[in-house]
Amino acid sequence: MFNTYLKIIFSLNLNKLNDFVRSKIITMTQQKSHTNALSYCMDMIGGKWKPVILFHVSKGINRFNKLFNEIEGINRQMLSKQLKELEKSGVLERTLFSEIPPRVEYTLTPLGKSLMTVVQAMNRWGQKQQQEVKVPKKMETKQVTLFE
Repeated sequence: MFNTYLKIIFSLNLNKLNDFVRSKIITMTQQKSHTNALSYCMDMIGGKWKPVILFHVSKGINRFNKLFNEIEGINRQMLSKQLKELEKSGVLERTLFSEIPPRVEYTLTPLGKSLMTVVQAMNRWGQKQQQEVKVPKKMETKQVTLFE
């Protein structure tokens, strides 16, 4: 019975509310679409290490130990985790060669290559910011004698 009343009230006010609700839904959908797209991108390459890993893989450093030695500050566990996430999301491809000892190489997939424009833009921005930041001169210090 309550549902019947709601249907009647809704149908009576539908014409008045329809345009308002429709415009709000469209606005919310567009905003959500933009944030969803950004969230999707951040899921792909967000975090401290993923852009750095992608940058090095794109430069031909594609073996685990080479990446580990090249990326300053990362530990083996974090590198392994980030490589697995990039592989799972389809950004990197992992190739295992059946040799002794086993050899693994990582390459960019077409999706990974399409993300390189973003990574390169981040790199250019970082370089520009480093050049613009001026290191302040050391403040001159005066020695004051505490006891005379």
